[in-house]
Amino acid sequence: MGRKSQSKQNPKKNAGKENNKFIQQKRKELAVLVDKVLRLTGIFQASNSVLKSWEHHLEIDALVKEILNLEGPQPKSGQNQRQSNIDKYVKWLNQNEVQLDGIEISEFKGYEMGLKAIKEFKEGSLILTVPTKVMMTEKNAKESELGNFITVDPLLQSMPNITLAMFLLLEKHNPESFWKPYIDILPEKYSTILYFTLEELAELKPSPVFESALKLYRSIARQYAYFYNKIHSLDIPVLKKLQDVFTFDSYRWAVSTVMTRQNNIQLADNDVTAFIPLWDMCNHEHGKITTDFNQELDRGQCFALRNFNPGEQIFIFYGARPNADLFLHNGFVYPNNQHDSLSLSLGVSSSDPLRETKLSLLTKLGLAGVTHFSLYQGDNPISAELLAFIRIFNMNQEELTKWSSQGLPGDLVSSEQSSAEAVGADIDRRAYTYLLTRCKLLAASYKEIADGEDDSLHRKHVKLLKKCEVQILQGAIKHLEETLNKLPAAEEKTK
Repeated sequence: MGRKSQSKQNPKKNAGKENNKFIQQKRKELAVLVDKVLRLTGIFQASNSVLKSWEHHLEIDALVKEILNLEGPQPKSGQNQRQSNIDKYVKWLNQNEVQLDGIEISEFKGYEMGLKAIKEFKEGSLILTVPTKVMMTEKNAKESELGNFITVDPLLQSMPNITLAMFLLLEKHNPESFWKPYIDILPEKYSTILYFTLEELAELKPSPVFESALKLYRSIARQYAYFYNKIHSLDIPVLKKLQDVFTFDSYRWAVSTVMTRQNNIQLADNDVTAFIPLWDMCNHEHGKITTDFNQELDRGQCFALRNFNPGEQIFIFYGARPNADLFLHNGFVYPNNQHDSLSLSLGVSSSDPLRETKLSLLTKLGLAGVTHFSLYQGDNPISAELLAFIRIFNMNQEELTKWSSQGLPGDLVSSEQSSAEAVGADIDRRAYTYLLTRCKLLAASYKEIADGEDDSLHRKHVKLLKKCEVQILQGAIKHLEETLNKLPAAEEKTK
């Protein structure tokens, strides 16, 4: 009787058992959902239908929402978490020989945090230096306790960016991490498409980025499911640490951090994916690459891409990247992007009676497997690959036979006068007319969306992206019309 009575009087023990049962039940439900995500994201989409891709995404999204609900809300540090950690971060940077004289971390409207000049910097002058020891790299990941997992996992071995994401997640929950001051200054969430609502994603249509966004989301959802299963099944000590902190929300945060901040540096003879503290707070501006890695001094160096006066934000150039890339991987759009382009999905129909001959000619130019071609911003909007495709696509049997008999039909990829004369006005007239019609149809499919006061940051980025894409199409239409007007009239050929 005494033992039975004692058992009844131990509510903490019973509560512990009930709590353990609840956790076990939750993990069983999660395991079922994770397996469904893994199967669904593994389905190969043979159809090029945007509608099918969207329907597929809706299924994935529904499962992810269930997973997020089961995993529960992630602990937040508060709105001012980053701001309150600046002093500790700067102290850590100074202790580790990061040169930051003349600059300070500041908030800028439309940019969140960035670097501000507090003294004058002339173009080409050294702004900051970051020694290798403060960088968080894939090399650090391999040398850490995560290395035991990396050596047996083919995905981590082949994708250094994912390795860095997993290492970041591990270090984020390590109170003794050397990089804690750096991690504590990182944003709590990002403006990448991994945080978009269904409504915000749908507003991307008819941009070609819409399908790219769905593919990216599907890829990250699949990675999450893959690692969840590994973490909860493999008997590797480091994975035990990840079991309670690896969630879809934490994984998309880690992946977004990598997408928006990663950089490749040359260590010894190898390219290494890395986070570069402080330097990665610089925002983007058009210009030239003014950062490099000094092997002799074992540090990253950033030079001024232009003159910066006291009080100005310091910018760097992220590279010649189109807005589609900046939007997908960095979560912003850059207006008046001189390196912007629009991807056109083009191909030879399986019902085209001249399909094989056209593909054979495209193969000679290395274009048989290409399904997306670029229209550029600026005076020369048609890429060489696109020019070759539209010429070959619009050839008749006689023309295809003639060009197929040549060794390497290089004139087809050139718009130079001599090449245009070799190709002939008839082919170019058909080719440019075909592309002009395609561009006009695409431009007409973009519906103008009025700005609203309640627009989210995501919606603002979507609208700006589509506005830039329409500008590219309008520029291409103008160029094509002018080019067609310069071609000799069709009837002049017989004179």
